[in-house]
Amino acid sequence: MARTATIGGLSFSSTGWTHPDGWTVWLDNNAEGWDDGVGVRRERPKRLRQHGEFTEPGFRDGRLVTLEGDVTSPSEQAAAGAKLALAALLADGGQGILIVTDTAQPTMSAAADLADAPKIRHKNDTTLEYQIHLHCPDPRRYGATAPATTGVPVTGGGLTFPLFTPAPPGLLDFGQPGYPGTATIANPGTAATPPRFTVIAAMAPNGFTITDLVARRRLVYTGALGPGDSMRLNARDGSVLLNGYADRSTLLTVREWTRLAAGASGTWLFEAPGSTGAQLTVEVDPAWW
Repeated sequence: MARTATIGGLSFSSTGWTHPDGWTVWLDNNAEGWDDGVGVRRERPKRLRQHGEFTEPGFRDGRLVTLEGDVTSPSEQAAAGAKLALAALLADGGQGILIVTDTAQPTMSAAADLADAPKIRHKNDTTLEYQIHLHCPDPRRYGATAPATTGVPVTGGGLTFPLFTPAPPGLLDFGQPGYPGTATIANPGTAATPPRFTVIAAMAPNGFTITDLVARRRLVYTGALGPGDSMRLNARDGSVLLNGYADRSTLLTVREWTRLAAGASGTWLFEAPGSTGAQLTVEVDPAWW
């Protein structure tokens, strides 16, 4: 299995990744911790004057990932540049996106920050040995975004009279087909994942409703949308943003957020009475533990 882990502009590869400056990074441990399960924390209150404990829900800890290997360089100067680049990885204390690709699994990613200082030492003048510890606060690993777009429902036509015309031979015309106004997406992963919704419309004076037809739960937005407006709703953090920055959460009068279950498909119905050109885009990132 060939594997490459990419973060902060650097790639760590079991087959070798060569930087534009000429040094090559080798990944020797296949990103230890990426494939493993993660710890569980659980409160364990004792039963008063009885044997045993009470059962409490358990929650997963963050994921710890270690990148370890060698860096080979064509010269001492290139090795020194590689050492500087490795030492600067996520040095500002922020997060990066760890992306792991290999030949046996889907490409997956997770937000990550440094869990400890990078360890870098010389094996010889042109070869370095490195060890980098990363912490992924969200233990889930996310796949490529799967989108689906729909407009509002449109009713179909009915039988056209007179029947069986033109003759001969004559036929039955049921008119134009309708449109269900639904979007369907599958989550092939092993963890539930939160969907994101984007609504645009030339005009939506009466707001809109998004209904999860599987869970039978709704999101009802009562504000108006005008030309050029875009409304973004994110089930991960409950945010409701107009045009990417303006908080409109007070206008989401029904907020029955749901997650798409592992190995399941979700279908969402989009309704926007009195709207013109209204469209809903649903996005789901498949998730794995």
